[in-house]
Parts: sequence; C-alpha cells; structure tokens
Amino acid sequence: MTVSERFARKRKRLQAKLDRLEQLEMRALKREAAHNDQIAADLAGVPDHFAHGLNFYKLFWIFFICCFLGVVIETVFCFFTSGQIMQRTGLVWGPFNLIYGIGAVLLTVCLYPLIGKNDRWIFLGGAFIGGAFEYFCSWLQETVTGTVSWDYTGYPFNLNGRINLLYCIFWGVLALCWVQEIFPRINGFIERRVSKNYGIVISWILILFMLADSLVSGAAVLRQSQRYEGIPATHSWQKILDERFPDERLSRIYPSMVRCEEKDSK
Repeated sequence: MTVSERFARKRKRLQAKLDRLEQLEMRALKREAAHNDQIAADLAGVPDHFAHGLNFYKLFWIFFICCFLGVVIETVFCFFTSGQIMQRTGLVWGPFNLIYGIGAVLLTVCLYPLIGKNDRWIFLGGAFIGGAFEYFCSWLQETVTGTVSWDYTGYPFNLNGRINLLYCIFWGVLALCWVQEIFPRINGFIERRVSKNYGIVISWILILFMLADSLVSGAAVLRQSQRYEGIPATHSWQKILDERFPDERLSRIYPSMVRCEEKDSK
C-alpha cells in the first residue's frame, strides 16, 4: 500500500468520525430546541384557563401538587439511603406535607420574576428563601408544640441547629431545578389537565379538605403536647383527639418528631 493510499484511508476514517459527530451534534441541538419549545409552551399555558398566570388558583394547585410530590420524593430518597420505607407525611389524613407545598409557593412567587435571568441570582435567592423558610418552620414548631422534626446541630456552619450551609446549598440547587424545569412543566400540566369547566369547584373542595386536614393535624399535635404536660381532657374536642389520635398513632405519622427535652438530653 502506497503512502497516498494510507493517507486516503486515514482521511476517510476521520471524515466518518466527523460525520458521526455532526450527526450527534444535530440530534443534540434538535433535542435542546424541542426541550426549549416545550418549556416555552408550558410557561405560556392556556390563556382562557381559570388558573392561567400566577393567580390564586395556580398557586393553590402548585401547593397541593407539591405537598404530595414532596412526600413521594422524600420517601423514595429515604428508602434508597436507609433501605427502609419511612412515613414522611406532615398531615394526619393523606400523603401530604405542608412544608413542601408552602416552599414551592414561596419559590414560585419570589423567583418567578427571575425566569430567564442569570442562574446565579436564582441559586442565591433559592438558598436564602429556603434557609429562611426552614428556620422559621423549625422555630414555629418548637414554639407552638415544643417539638422538633430536624436538628442540624452536628452539621458545620449551622444556625441554632435549625439550618446549615449544606442544606441552604441544596435549596439553591432545588430553586434552579424548580425555575428551569419543574415549575414550567407543572404550570403546563395544571392548565392543560385540570378541567376548565369544573376546576374552580374542584379547587375549593380540595382547599376545604386541606384546611380541615391542617387544622385537625395541628390540633392533634397540640393535644399531644397537652397530654405530655399532664393537662386532662376536659373538653369534648380534647377527648375526641385523645381517642382518634393517641401517642402511638402520632408516632407512626410523625416518626422524626421528638420533644425538645428529649433532643437536649441526647
């Protein structure tokens, strides 16, 4: 084989590699364009839908969906990290957790103006909002019920054991995922899948259910604190809660919740 033939063969192989790379690049560009078009369509939504834009109904559906999705995601995460299926709900009826729903609404309201802006500001905004929200939830739970559900005292750069730098970074990453990917898709799902004709009625049924669920859950935890302090059940609502939500049942619903005295003694 002559030198020119060897070079010709090498050029042919190189050209074939270049052609494959160009095909891969074209496919990647097409996928990216299709993805961007889908995100744009999801953000645009359906103009005549009752939950179009960022109105009350849209925020409620984001809250409701994320109350459920957050529980599912955390349950799966705990299963893969610990090998056990643990109860991660925050309400006594149904697989819902208010923290995830309220957190999603906060990220949406605060970061919605930053859609399409520099990722740096979305990350920093999410880290600050998430950290402040987590701190407030921990403080509120401890102040009202005398219990805590998480304690970051052993983590570096923590603030009163309520938040820490690592989880603030997680909140920032979550904010990026939420603004760029999750929110547009949920927005499109709500406006395309929730009935335009019956959506308002369905919304208010779910609103009343979540209000009742939240009130009963709060009352059950408050009554548990009263039992711990030795306060007898003198009213009918206290007796009903003692019967329906004894300590054994609440310990299954809230396995990570401990009293502040127990936390301090560890």
